[in-house]
Amino acid sequence: MSNRRVEAEGIEYELRFEPVRTSLSDSAPMLWGFQVFVLKDGAELGMKTCFVGRVSVQFRDKAALEGTTEELTPVLHDLATEKIVARLAEGEAGDEILFA
Repeated sequence: MSNRRVEAEGIEYELRFEPVRTSLSDSAPMLWGFQVFVLKDGAELGMKTCFVGRVSVQFRDKAALEGTTEELTPVLHDLATEKIVARLAEGEAGDEILFA
């Protein structure tokens, strides 16, 4: 697990990332999923279930697809963070499914 502090519309939040799960197949993974808990002042506001596709990762950092989990995970978290911060800016801190 890892945590990140973010700001949206002048409000500070903490994002707590759960472990990444990979789509199961005999070929290269096409989708990764993980949960991110949104907290404010230590209180849980909601959970974002994030799915990040291979195309998004390839566009952001093609080398991450061929690297280790330690190299891939930050890219997945960055893509999810962008989506979550955008939703927080719209006032949506509650549970939802997001695709990046």
